[in-house]
Formats: sequence, C-alpha cells, structure tokens
Amino acid sequence: MDFLMAAYRVLGQSLNLQRNARAAVCLPVPVLAGLAALVVTVGPRRLRWWARDPRVAADGPERMPVRAADITPGDLPDWIRIVLADTDGPRVRALGSDGWALPDGGKQHGHGAVVRLPCDHFRPAVLVLLRDQDRAPFDDAELGLAVQYGQAVGRAVTAALLYRDQVQVADALRTALRPAPLPDVAGIELATAYRPSLEAMHISGDIMHVEALPDGGALCVVGDVCGKGIDAAVAGGRLRHSLRILRRVTGEPLEILTVLNNATIDLNGETYTQFSTIVVGSVRAAADGSVLLRLAAGGHLPPLVIRRSGEVETVHIGGMMLGADPNAQFAEAVVWLRPGETCVVYTDGVTEARGPAGAMFGQERLTELLAGYAGMPAAVVAERIEQSVVDWLAEPDHDDIAVLVLRAVPA
Repeated sequence: MDFLMAAYRVLGQSLNLQRNARAAVCLPVPVLAGLAALVVTVGPRRLRWWARDPRVAADGPERMPVRAADITPGDLPDWIRIVLADTDGPRVRALGSDGWALPDGGKQHGHGAVVRLPCDHFRPAVLVLLRDQDRAPFDDAELGLAVQYGQAVGRAVTAALLYRDQVQVADALRTALRPAPLPDVAGIELATAYRPSLEAMHISGDIMHVEALPDGGALCVVGDVCGKGIDAAVAGGRLRHSLRILRRVTGEPLEILTVLNNATIDLNGETYTQFSTIVVGSVRAAADGSVLLRLAAGGHLPPLVIRRSGEVETVHIGGMMLGADPNAQFAEAVVWLRPGETCVVYTDGVTEARGPAGAMFGQERLTELLAGYAGMPAAVVAERIEQSVVDWLAEPDHDDIAVLVLRAVPA
C-alpha cells in the first residue's frame, strides 16, 4: 500500500510523457523487480520504450539513469509484441525463467511479469517487470499489485499522450491562424502591429492578410470579426482562406467583398453567421514613386493617411458590415500616396482601448499621435501605435489589436 500511494503521488504530478515514463520504470525498482521497462505506442507505427536497470549507478532519486529510444513494431521482441497486440487478453502475464530479449537488442535472464496497461486501443502500452533468478517468482498478491500499479501508470501515460496531442493541435491551429509574414512589394514599405486579446494563445479574431500579386503590388486585408477568443479566431481564419481563393478569381476589392459576403451568410439558417467589419485594398506603386490604393470597405473604421506636411486625412469609405445582409452594399475609395506618405488601417482594438477612468483611446488621440510621425518609416509608425495603446490600457484585458501601415517609399 505504501508503494502504491507513493506511485499515485508521483504519477499524478505531471502531464509530461517523458517524466511520467521515467517515474514508471524507476518506482518499481527494487520493490517489484530488478529491471522495469515501459513500451508505449506514441503514433502510427511509432513506439518509444524506457528501461531502468539498477545495475547502473544513480547519483540520486532524481538522476536515476534510464535508457530510452524510439522504435518501430519490428524492433520489438516477439513476446512483447504479442502482449501489446492482444488488447482483449489478460491484464497481467507471469514470465517463466528464460533469457528475455529487450527492444534494444539486449537480453535479461530471469523471470517476472508483463502488464498490459489500460490505455485506449490506439495507444497500447505494456509494463515489463523482470527479476533475477535468485529472487522468488511473482506470487498472486504481487501480480495483483503489478496490475494496480499498471493501472496508475496507464492513467498517467494516457493523460500525457492526450495532453501532447492537444498541444500539437493547438500549435497547428495557432500556426494556421497567425498572419503570414509580410511580402516584399516594390516601392512600398509594409509594417504591422498585431496583439491578440488572448496574448498567451497568440490567436486573434482580427484579420491581417497581405499577399503579393503576380502582376506587382499587393492585396491587403484588415478586418475585425465580432467577438474575441477562439471562435472569433477560427472565423477570421476562414475568411482569410476564402480571400486567398477569391484573389485568384478577381483582383477587384469591391468584387471580393461582395462574393465574400455571399459566402459568409447561411441563407438556410443552419449555421451561425459571423459578422465582421473589413477593409480590402489593392496597392500598387506607380512609375513616379507614388502609390495607388484602392480600398473597399464593409462597416470598418476609416483608414488614416499621413501626408508629408503632417496633416492626417480620414478616408471615409462606409459600406455595410460583412454578414449582415445578403444584399449588402459596400463602398470603395481611391487614395494616392506621394513618396514618403503613409496610410494606416486599424481595428477597433486601437480606438476602443480603455484607459484611465474607462476613457477610450479614440480616433482623435490616434490622429494626434500620427501627426507627429509624418515621413517616418512604416515599422516605426506601427510600433509607436501599438506601444501608445498598450501604455494607455488601464487593465490587462483588451480587445484584439491589429494595425497595418503602408508607406510609399521616399525618393
């Protein structure tokens, strides 16, 4: 009972597979066996095994040497492969006196027991407990103890594998939902600021997408899906992937918005429509160094243009929110940037950031800030907007923040 209680305490402390496996082969030595080995299925035709041999000196309980290696089913000795595959067989089997081959090609002489762990059918695992010839064979009570210990090990291994799989899914989701790196576009400086509300998860409901066009220039998209968190991030990811496809059908921002709106709305009402505000723009550099921006918008905040004189112009576009109406009307505006001039597109996480006494950062404060950065590089402008908003925030909780800065390269 003392052994089992110690095992429960140790095996319940971690969701790390390596740490749990090390504990699983160290705890039963020498209480139950002279050598303990664990074989776990970690993926399709992929296994990993660990073994603790007390004949190898240890510097302390935390530094017990454990052999470990990745193997395939073909590397397993037949006697282990049979138990691993027999998911409906007995939970524990006694092993008579023999020379038992191990996954690393070695051989252990003696007797013992092999325990099939209570993992799911997709992740079978076994625990091997071997004793030297001069030690008594496992009796019924010790076989029962081995089964109880195997249950604790199986729960710890299963939890660690599930956690590992969830982490891998989350990492893949984050990678798919993060904005892609900015492309190099001739004659145009590009910079972004992107701060999700769930900063620890690195995902945001704000859409940020810049894609170089084959004939020069780029397609630029900034949007804000209603809500925040994982649901908004997934909806934003769907919109971004749809934009990649639509760009290959048409390069006209207004047409892209119209088709995207039709694809967003479920006329049968079977799925929830995610409302969004969005700006879709095409940007191209002209021969004289100026840059042409064609911006189509659906209910989004107006972009701001920083002229060389320091004047900040508001580009009122209008248009209806994406997903609000199957016959929604969208608007378009044309903006010319002379060399050194800048256009800033942003989401409401900037203007609605709450500061002292609940006051919002606001478009007026943003306009005043940008007036002091006329002619500055795009990266400096983006960084300064983000830092000013973060400094303004009175609480750590905030909406998603996304800023796209486009600057005509100065002569």
